[in-house]
Amino acid sequence: MLATYPQYRGRGYGAELLSIAEDIARDTSKRGLSIIVADANVGARRLYERCGYRELARRAMVKAQWDHPGTDWVLLVK
Repeated sequence: MLATYPQYRGRGYGAELLSIAEDIARDTSKRGLSIIVADANVGARRLYERCGYRELARRAMVKAQWDHPGTDWVLLVK
């Protein structure tokens, strides 16, 4: 899970958190990372793509009694 409070977005904290996750993955010999994000979360998608993540797949959101602006979950990999 990766998140920042809205008032701290746009300050580089998200990129730093991703960098820490990538360091941990490298140090533990993991061979890649993945992130699932809502298609409506444009800011997060922009951050992830800027950090080298690319879309691999997407699936429709199942929103039984859940109000959310997105329509798909997007799988990004690096």
